[in-house]
Amino acid sequence: MAGVVSAAYAVYPLLLWVLASVVLYGLVTNLLYLVRGAGWRQASYSSGLVQIGRLFFFVGIPYLALGGWPRRPFQGLLSLQDIGLVGFGGDWPLDRWLEAAGTGFALGLLAFLVLGLAWANANRDGAVLRFSHRPWWLLLADVVFFQVHWAFYRGALAVTADSISAGVFWGLGFVYLEWSTNPFWRRGWRKRTQAAELWLQAAMALVMALIFFLTRNLWVCFGVHLVLVWAFHQFGRKPATDRDTRTIPLW
Repeated sequence: MAGVVSAAYAVYPLLLWVLASVVLYGLVTNLLYLVRGAGWRQASYSSGLVQIGRLFFFVGIPYLALGGWPRRPFQGLLSLQDIGLVGFGGDWPLDRWLEAAGTGFALGLLAFLVLGLAWANANRDGAVLRFSHRPWWLLLADVVFFQVHWAFYRGALAVTADSISAGVFWGLGFVYLEWSTNPFWRRGWRKRTQAAELWLQAAMALVMALIFFLTRNLWVCFGVHLVLVWAFHQFGRKPATDRDTRTIPLW
C-alpha cells in the first residue's frame, strides 16, 4: 500500500494533498460531532481553539504545499500565481488589474441581485432565513479561511490537470464533497437558525469559482466575497432582540 501511495505521489502529488485535506476535514468534523453528541459541554475558550484549528487547516495546509516547512518558503509544489496571489507589474500591469476588478464588480453585483431575490423569495411568507449576529472579525476570518482553502484546491487541481477550467470546477466539486462529509453541515440544512448561513456559503463557493475563472485574481475574489457576506449579514440578520450568536461549526 505504501508503495502505491508513493508512486501516486510521484505522479500526482498535489492531487494527494487535496484528497488528504478532504479526508482530514471529514475525520475531524465527524470526531467533533461524536464528542458533542456524547454530552461534551462547550467551554468558554473552545471557540478560540476551534478558530486556531481552522487556521492550521485552512491556511496551514496550503502554506505547506506552497513550500513552507520543511522546504524553503514558496519553493514547493504550488506557486503564488497558481492560487491567484498576484502582485503589480510583470504579468499583472495596471490595465489587467482594472479589468479583473471590473469583472469582479460586475459579477459580484449580479450575484447580489440574484441571491437577494432568492433570499427575499424564501422570506416572503415570513422571516424564515435570517443570519445570526456575528462579530466583524469572525466574518473576516471566514472569508480569509475559505478563500485560501478554495484557492488551494483550484490551484492544485489546475496544476495536476494542466487546465485552469478543470482546476476551478473540479476544485468546486471537492469543496462540496468536503462539506458533505461534515455532519454539522448536513444537519444544519434542517435548522432554520443555520440554513441561511449554509445557503450563503454554498452560493459563495460557486460565485467565487466563476469570478476566479474569469479574473485569475484571488484578491478580487476576496474583496467581492467580503462585501457580499457583509451585505447579507447586515440586511438579512435577525432582529436585535434575538441574540443567537452561535456560529455554524463548519470547522
